[in-house]
Amino acid sequence: MADAELKQKRYDQAEQELDRLRSCGSLSSIDTFNLGWLYGRAHNFKKALTEFNSVSQNVPDQKTHQYATALAQFELEDYRAAIETLTNNSGSQHLSQESVNLLAVSYSKIGLYRESYTVLTDELHRHPDDRMTYLNLVTLLCDEGEVTKAVDVADRAVSIFPRDAEILVVRGAAYTLVGEAAKARTDFKAAIKASPLYGPPRFFLAVSEYRDGNYGVACDEISQALKVGVKDSDLYYLLAEAILRLDPSNSQKVMIELNRAVAMNPRQVQALSLRGKLRLQQNDVKDAVSDLELAHKIDPASPSATYNLARAYFALGKTEEASSLSKQLAAPGADAVSELSDQKLKSALGLQLREQNR
Repeated sequence: MADAELKQKRYDQAEQELDRLRSCGSLSSIDTFNLGWLYGRAHNFKKALTEFNSVSQNVPDQKTHQYATALAQFELEDYRAAIETLTNNSGSQHLSQESVNLLAVSYSKIGLYRESYTVLTDELHRHPDDRMTYLNLVTLLCDEGEVTKAVDVADRAVSIFPRDAEILVVRGAAYTLVGEAAKARTDFKAAIKASPLYGPPRFFLAVSEYRDGNYGVACDEISQALKVGVKDSDLYYLLAEAILRLDPSNSQKVMIELNRAVAMNPRQVQALSLRGKLRLQQNDVKDAVSDLELAHKIDPASPSATYNLARAYFALGKTEEASSLSKQLAAPGADAVSELSDQKLKSALGLQLREQNR
């Protein structure tokens, strides 16, 4: 029953079922461990850790128990405890592949990049076909500013996994960081071919055209993606921006796409910000402020949301609040498309754990 709830992402209901099971006094050691694993899937990592610690470290086996315990500690943001758990008995060469990546990510979380790099490179020497290690090593090198090396590692990964859409996107992202726009586009197109419904390469390809001023091409790329069934609110937002660039007077069509973006993701900051900006231009100040306050609340660091909310406050005569917001900006105005694109690049290059184990 709990597993069925978890598959539907009904975490509270799943936890209630697990609490009922937890009250049973006759659980075997393996059932207790599995209970902890299910608690972890329900995102209650404190209860998960309690269950793991209540049974022997050999249940179900030492490597699995070690990984499960460290993963719970990691999710509780106790990275040093996770590192201690993973390195307590032996070096990383004796860890499972999942544990190696967990150890590397834990090191990076506390700024021990050299240790993280060593763990990842050693793992690739032992297992040159470990895709997650390639992804994490590319990310680590990008974080350290070693983008050229990151591209080299991504090249090796693509040679092993030539039709892996995620790896192609990661190499494309690395190419973007080194200014190789044409090579990045080639990777994004290859990723789309490999996985037509995968959203990130669709966005990156369209935003590349947008940045080059090819707004019509960007619109075509996005329209094709939506036509085949790609589900991504960011695409609707980017389509609105491209339409606005092509025809600033076509605010009705722009608003339609922004409404679709917000309907799909009510927390899409850039869409809320642009919709608020357009509403302000249409003298719909009340709704404009509602959109912009929500955008700013969701992401107080967003320059586009902050800038447009300041303008709305000025329009309302709230000069003190507007001035306070304006002081938070390093420069007037904000390129919301670049803002979102940078966020998605960071997400694509984010350090990763195996999703099925979280």
